[in-house]
Amino acid sequence: MTGGASFAARLGGVIAMMLLLGCGLTAGLNYLKFERMLLEQQAKVLEILAVELGATVENSLALGVRLAGVPGAQSLLERSRAAEPLIGGLAIADPDGVVLFDTDRQNLGATLPRGLFDPRAAAHAWRFQDGARHGIGVPIINGFGQIEGAVLLRYGRDAVDERLTATLLGMVKAGLLALAFAVPLGVLGIHLVTRQARRWFAAVEGAMQPGAAPEPLAAGLQQAIAEADAVLTDAERQLEAIAATLPEPAPAETTPRMEPATP
Repeated sequence: MTGGASFAARLGGVIAMMLLLGCGLTAGLNYLKFERMLLEQQAKVLEILAVELGATVENSLALGVRLAGVPGAQSLLERSRAAEPLIGGLAIADPDGVVLFDTDRQNLGATLPRGLFDPRAAAHAWRFQDGARHGIGVPIINGFGQIEGAVLLRYGRDAVDERLTATLLGMVKAGLLALAFAVPLGVLGIHLVTRQARRWFAAVEGAMQPGAAPEPLAAGLQQAIAEADAVLTDAERQLEAIAATLPEPAPAETTPRMEPATP
């Protein structure tokens, strides 16, 4: 054989690369699916908190208090943020987008962009994105069915990223451990299964080399061809002998044609 990797080694390398590619694609798809699931789960939990805050403010409005004068609204937002580490910020704004209460007091009195906050266009909770942060808005409706404002909850994805990182490391460790056992066993199995095929390839490759001595495989093939040629030649001679003993066919006699008599 010529130098270089053997047939079993090349085949084992191809299968190992296919296994690595398959494991990588499976891990990537599972990672993206798990990421979407975590983000959706986090959003649902925070949406429940935002709806509860909105209901609390609506109860105060039922007593005849205006939204800007709801007692304890600022402390309610601050306590809610301190109790839930997933919350990045809480705010209450009026229908014009003016911030009335905010856990970041620097934003008090600021006007939110209409694309970010439009309570008139939402009868139910909605979601938005403010830069790198995600957000959930819940409308505040008074007892007459009129929109008084909205509760805005902002959150990041730091907690989701931490869980994703831990999950990704676990998947990588499990994949490497599986490959550590699968690749050597696969290469060994291929080496055992392809033993006869490697012998055939080696014999053919050796026989095709210039000036190479006749290999048993090539010699057997040449002998089979010679025997088949001899059988065909003998059959041809026998056919010629049989044809020589056959009598030649007599020429066919012509029958005179009868012409109709003329009256």
